[in-house]
This record gives sequence, structure tokens and C-alpha cells, in this order.
Amino acid sequence: NCNIVLTGGCALNVLFNQRLRKIMNKLNLDLYVSPNPNDCGLSLGQMLDEYPKQINEVVYNGIEILDGKNLLKVVKERGAKKVSSKQIVRLLRQGKIIGLVYGNSEVGPRALGNRSIICDPSFLNMKDTLNKKVKFREWYRPFAPVCLLEDANNYFLNAFESNYMSYAPSVKEEYRKKLPSITHEDGTARLQTVTKEQHFIFWSILNEMKNGGGIPVILNTSFNIKGLPILTTIEDALFVLDNTEMDYVVVEGYLFETNK
Repeated sequence: NCNIVLTGGCALNVLFNQRLRKIMNKLNLDLYVSPNPNDCGLSLGQMLDEYPKQINEVVYNGIEILDGKNLLKVVKERGAKKVSSKQIVRLLRQGKIIGLVYGNSEVGPRALGNRSIICDPSFLNMKDTLNKKVKFREWYRPFAPVCLLEDANNYFLNAFESNYMSYAPSVKEEYRKKLPSITHEDGTARLQTVTKEQHFIFWSILNEMKNGGGIPVILNTSFNIKGLPILTTIEDALFVLDNTEMDYVVVEGYLFETNK
């Protein structure tokens, strides 16, 4: 039960949410921001109104990988290999850009690990590289950090649990130069926090980063390119891999390299 639930497109304003959450905390009140408060949540709201006790967590219950039945065939054709979280982290530490495709797509306007592009935000020009060479969008467009829930206050000020990128805490001063690719001009970042239960893949990658002695924060953006929706087929994921400067794609634990 929450004292305030935000809905409507205004609830995607993470700066406002952050300020309101700080006020609510001082008053010992609760605030809830859903993962899809804008128009994309209308159909879900109607379902909940009709069947309130039959729908649980829906964030990762979107569209399945539409050509998922072809995965093993494509794996064989492209020579893809099984990859571990440790191997993914090794590539990230080399500055590689990796697309992730797992399970069903996210319900809502934000990629939260199942249809994501990730990289290491500690590289100085990674934001510009990603905008120019993969996303094909304006230079000023920001990217979001992901960290373990228990680590959030190590790197961010007033960091609240934020499974759905609902808040924008400030990056701590001592980490702004170390994490330039996720730090906005005003010093904030649209943070996503994860737990093992919420998103095992992100959790595993972040733990490997942590165990390796690096800063366990990754940059996450939606797996699409300018003008196109978030993808949901292996074919589209490999098209992006082969037609941009993305380095790798991981589909259900298989690592694909470019055919370029």
C-alpha cells in the first residue's frame, strides 16, 4: 500500500519523481511509480481493473523473441558460442558495446535488461561513441546507469530503489569524472537498480564487475537505432550488429560476432 501513486506521462519525469520522493521520505510516506505510467499502460490498467488478483509482475512479460525458434539454427550458421557473465565483463572492460536479447521484452517505454545495449560507462567518450556509431542520435542524448541495489548509495546521492528507471539521483562528486558516460550535465543520472530476483543477467554481470575490482556500474540503453522501435527478433538484433559499429550481440546466452 502506498500513500501516493503517480500515473500519466508526467510520471516519466524522473527529476520530479526524485524531488517528490525525497519530500515523501522526510514525511515517512510511500511513493510508487509504475514502469509504464503513460499511455502504454492503458491496456494493462484495464486488465487489472477486470482481473485485479490474476496479474502479478508484468515488466518482463512483453513480446517474446518472435523468431526464437530459429535460435539454434542461427547459432550454427553464425558460429555463436555460449558466453558467461565473466566473459561479458571482460569484453565490457575492453570498451566493447554489446546488445542483449533475453526472454520477453519489457512492458513499458524503457529497456531494463531484456532488450538492452550495454557498455562500460567509465570510458571517457563512450556516450559519444554509442550515440554516433550505434544509436545514430543527437550527441546530447543521455544514457542510464545500472547498479546493484545494495551499491546504489556508494555512487549516487539519495538513491532510492529504482527497478524501472523512475528516479534521477545525483552522481557523487568523486564519481562524476570516473563515470562520465552516464552523468548528465546537471550531475544526475536516471538510475536503474537491480537485485538477483529482479534481473539475474544484470545482477550477474554487475557482481562479476564488483568481484573484479572495477566500478560495478554499467551503461544501459534500449536495443534499437534511431527511428525504429525496440527490437524483438534475432534477425533485427543481428541486422544492428552487422550494420552499425556494435561489437557483439548476446541472445539467450549465445555470443554473436559481426559478419562485417
